[in-house]
Amino acid sequence: MHRSGTSAVAGTIQDHGVKLGPVSEQARFNARGNREIRELNQLHNAILKRSGGSWWDPPGQVRLRRSDFRRRDEVLGAIPGGTIGVKDPRMLLLIELWRDLDPKPIGVIRNPVAVRKSLERRGRERAERHPQLSAVGWEELWGIYNRALLEELDREPFPVIDFERDVDLDAQVRAALAFHDLEAGADSRFFDRELVGQRVDEWRAQIISAEALVLWDELARRSLA
Repeated sequence: MHRSGTSAVAGTIQDHGVKLGPVSEQARFNARGNREIRELNQLHNAILKRSGGSWWDPPGQVRLRRSDFRRRDEVLGAIPGGTIGVKDPRMLLLIELWRDLDPKPIGVIRNPVAVRKSLERRGRERAERHPQLSAVGWEELWGIYNRALLEELDREPFPVIDFERDVDLDAQVRAALAFHDLEAGADSRFFDRELVGQRVDEWRAQIISAEALVLWDELARRSLA
């Protein structure tokens, strides 16, 4: 899900030798960039729009074309390196665009209240460019993304990094890479805990959706120890 620590995880993975290509390395709401490729975001957004939705209003059914796969391959082909990776939360909504490549997934989770508050803050500060959902709406969106994550885990297990345990983020990333038989490099210093903009104490008491809490507990149970 967006605002879940995926940029920190991607940057740490990059530190360990996985090539991400020409990613964003600086942004207003992310001092070190979101580590995403703009052309890939544009492709994902175009597919979601064609399907009648967006990243904040996921469509019921995704409409893929052969040209989408060709464009995907063009973007991937421009990333130099033996082991490459891409990061975009929208991939959870568009998993069928990626399944044929037999990717090595790494999931990232963060509690729904911290995610909701982060998105609410970004909405207030960029009202002209950011979707304006209610607190209930943001938690429901968190649920859509994370149910998709759980469905993929049920299909085939893969590592899930718990951003609530960011004190051992590098160790979690190392374990995730080892799961996929990828060798980690020297200790990563990419992640700076001081840059985490939205920390929420006692978040379980602030959650709106009981369903989101159940979903969180299941995903946390399956995350890396």
